Amino acid sequence: MDRLNTRIIEALQRRGNMTNAELAEEVNSTPSTCLRRVQALQRSGILTKNIFLADAAKLGRGLKAIITATTKDHTRLDREAFARRVRSEAAITYAYGVTGDVDAILIGNFQNMVEYQETCDRLFDGDESIVRYTTHFISETYKDDPAIPCDAFDDKT
Repeated sequence: MDRLNTRIIEALQRRGNMTNAELAEEVNSTPSTCLRRVQALQRSGILTKNIFLADAAKLGRGLKAIITATTKDHTRLDREAFARRVRSEAAITYAYGVTGDVDAILIGNFQNMVEYQETCDRLFDGDESIVRYTTHFISETYKDDPAIPCDAFDDKT
């Protein structure tokens, strides 16, 4: 990973829809070099998706929540069943199995409290492996940036 690759990654994480010419100007390279580099970064799995992020509130999903869940046994079969249910819930945008005091963290964007409660009922009611779940509703956003820093490569270039 050289400095040009990290500059390309950083630029595309800020604005993924720029043309090769715009990218080349941004990173001080040529469009053909940028195209080759981007394709190589995609093939290697470093660049995984090119998406636009939507404003949840403007889409009618302004109720954002972080939900933590604690399980009884944390068996592989229970985790797999829970993960399948989570993946089927459109309002849940991120879901992680974690270590520590809780076993799962979910992040969701809901239309209202009714949708939130219905989602929790589907996910947690009747699941004997879930001991409890706790919800934290987002009241303020201090940082919301999905870009991954490339600084781990700074000393190696």
